[in-house]
Amino acid sequence: MSSTGKANMKKNLYWRLHHWVGLYTGILIGILSLTGALAVFIPEIDAWILKNHYAATSTSTAGTIRFGNSVHTLAQQYPNYSSMMINLPETEGQVASVDLIVPSAGKGSERHDFLIDVGGDRIVAWRNHQNSLANYLRQMHVRLYEGYWGRQLVGLGGIGLAVVAITGLAIYGNFMKKQAWPAIRQKANIRIIMADWHKMLGISALAFNLVIALTGAWLGLQPQLMRWFNITTPNAYKAPVIMEPDADRALVVDWQKALSAVKKEFPDLDPRHLLPSTNGSATITVRGNINGLIYERNINTLVLSKTTYEPIFKYDVRNQSMADKFYFIQEALHFGDFGGLALKIIYAFLGLTSGFLSISGFVIYIYRRGKKKQAPDRVMKIVFAYSMLVLLFLVTIALVSLFVGYAEASFLAGIIINVLLLALLAYTLVRYVMRKRQAAKIAG
Repeated sequence: MSSTGKANMKKNLYWRLHHWVGLYTGILIGILSLTGALAVFIPEIDAWILKNHYAATSTSTAGTIRFGNSVHTLAQQYPNYSSMMINLPETEGQVASVDLIVPSAGKGSERHDFLIDVGGDRIVAWRNHQNSLANYLRQMHVRLYEGYWGRQLVGLGGIGLAVVAITGLAIYGNFMKKQAWPAIRQKANIRIIMADWHKMLGISALAFNLVIALTGAWLGLQPQLMRWFNITTPNAYKAPVIMEPDADRALVVDWQKALSAVKKEFPDLDPRHLLPSTNGSATITVRGNINGLIYERNINTLVLSKTTYEPIFKYDVRNQSMADKFYFIQEALHFGDFGGLALKIIYAFLGLTSGFLSISGFVIYIYRRGKKKQAPDRVMKIVFAYSMLVLLFLVTIALVSLFVGYAEASFLAGIIINVLLLALLAYTLVRYVMRKRQAAKIAG
């Protein structure tokens, strides 16, 4: 076979991969694009909601925070709590929150956020953590609100986006070199205009989409990959149990002493989460950030004794191996959570391009399937219908989650996603069988 023939075969392979992977993962990529563009602003959105909806503000001054009495009151009010995490405010005027998991009759457990004015050391509001908008945005983007397949589907969507980006470069790379950028044929029909935008945005956002795709694939498939390859979380530490759990929960912590010990032992750490133990290890786990580093939030760790406030375990990512650093850089790169609000805006804008590529690619596919004879208004009606169905799914799950409950929203999302997966599988099998029969008739 000539070199030209081999090149054409390779190009046809790229076309087929780009076409079919884009078609079968397009809706998923579109959902992840939209939810991801919002998810990068979760801290800002949540802070705005706390301030304006819950009227939760703090009277503290810079460097002075008090929450010990409020935490002690909650521990007495919910003596059987199974987990407590104290989230410290990031800026002056913000409240602290105590994320408390408590037993609930008939529901197993409930997760509440108690909001604390760290100036007056008083509880000013509370909310159900799982029914919050911040939790909805993260859970929808990370696992589509589906407990079993959701996270794997997100990981596969990342792989699909990577395949589409790489094959798109192979298909359009040389073509784009031959024309000035950007080159959009304004007087052409909608198919050609969409194709031009598809090529231009696909190439322009290629590097970003590859980063998002590969980190998203890792984050989505992470539980399975860690199980298969026996990977452990680098900063995991399990302190020995030295007392009964009830006695552990009953210990009163002097939080000012604890924070002073953190400052002394780990001066560069900006503490964000404080986790007193409940299993009998009598420890306080402090997690936080080191300014200026591009890593996942709150992975630097210091474990203190609950009684002496002496350090037991310290994890400073700066002193770790390249493997550890690579492990913890994935989420930061995926959400752009290391360069301030300006970088998040850039991430959101570029993230939406993959959603546009899904829509424009679908428009191009419909035209080609109709051998370029589809009426433009009919094509746009089909695209509009699919887009509205996706938005209906997102809005419905959001409303159920916010006003009914997380469990009910997750159950509904699971039904919808699994039914769609079964329908897609059935459609693929039926189409494959019909094509085989048609090929057999032609051959006969």
